[in-house]
Amino acid sequence: LLTLKDYPYPELKENCAIIKMEYSGICGTDKHSFEGFFEQKGGRPIPLPVIQGHENVGIIEEIKGELLDHDGNKLVVGDRVVPAPNISCGKCFACRNNRPYYYCECKLDYGNNIGAGEAPHIFGGWSEYLYIIPGSHLFKYPDHLDPQFGTFIEPLSVTGCLDKARQWSSEWEPFRSGDTVAILGTGPIGLFHLIKANLMGAGRLISIDPSQFRTSIAEEFGATDIIVSNDSKEIEDNINKITDKIGVDLVVDCSGVAEGFGIALNLIREGGMVLEVGIFSNSHDIPINPHSQILEKSARVIGVGGDDISQYYPSIKLLDRTIQQLPWKKIISHNYNIANVHEAMDRAMSDKSMKVLLNP
Repeated sequence: LLTLKDYPYPELKENCAIIKMEYSGICGTDKHSFEGFFEQKGGRPIPLPVIQGHENVGIIEEIKGELLDHDGNKLVVGDRVVPAPNISCGKCFACRNNRPYYYCECKLDYGNNIGAGEAPHIFGGWSEYLYIIPGSHLFKYPDHLDPQFGTFIEPLSVTGCLDKARQWSSEWEPFRSGDTVAILGTGPIGLFHLIKANLMGAGRLISIDPSQFRTSIAEEFGATDIIVSNDSKEIEDNINKITDKIGVDLVVDCSGVAEGFGIALNLIREGGMVLEVGIFSNSHDIPINPHSQILEKSARVIGVGGDDISQYYPSIKLLDRTIQQLPWKKIISHNYNIANVHEAMDRAMSDKSMKVLLNP
């Protein structure tokens, strides 16, 4: 249940800050929460009430003490920043062993697992202001770029899994230049992976989605083939035609439904790879045949647990470098004031939307 609520402007504690929000995106995880799936990120429950919104960009309104960006540079009032959603403790096993920061055993997560029940309340981007606590990762966002595109940086950082796919590949495994890549589910997160795969040199680039609206946008960003379907057999038949029954080298599953993983395994060739990106809620189990779908194919599966903190500044640079090359504006299908959050969520849940933004 989404409701609008007023909170008092907070009093700052030491080494904290307040960001005046400009834009916040509606992510697939937000939609999972809206549907009632409150176990996310490894089964951790979402405390209610919570202010959602973790794809954020805004301007620093107030600072108390010292505030540094991710690279250690001093930030000042008036700087436009993108805050990463997660805050790690630096003390637990995961933190001390250089695991991704979202593995932290006592992680805090803007817009997700910091509840709004206690002051200062405003820990999500679907608000006029966002309260920043010590340990947050902040990235300065260039003034010459459209601030709306700042909401792209968090999901773009997730596409760092494609760099890992290339890094971990042997001579005959994907992901290599010229490989056939299928994106299963080309909503916003799938589209960002399609863009990244294209820039990394994918050969054939297949957009699979039941929405003609979304696959048509994918074509504008480099998709060479589209399959408008959510029927597993129809998808497999089309992939067999496109690949001469070989299968694709790499499938990135951004479908957001558990069944997508099984479909992805069926689409890859022998020695192929699946990047599992899209399932961020503990919804239900699906049947998998380990022999025919994994072992027999010598398949490699990489689970993607979230955004990659090392990819934020590279993602900003990628956006800046391609700003004239790619039609980034077309990713934003709708933009709503937070007073119209119900309409915004309804639109984001439909198949005739891409990235839906909220602004204060």
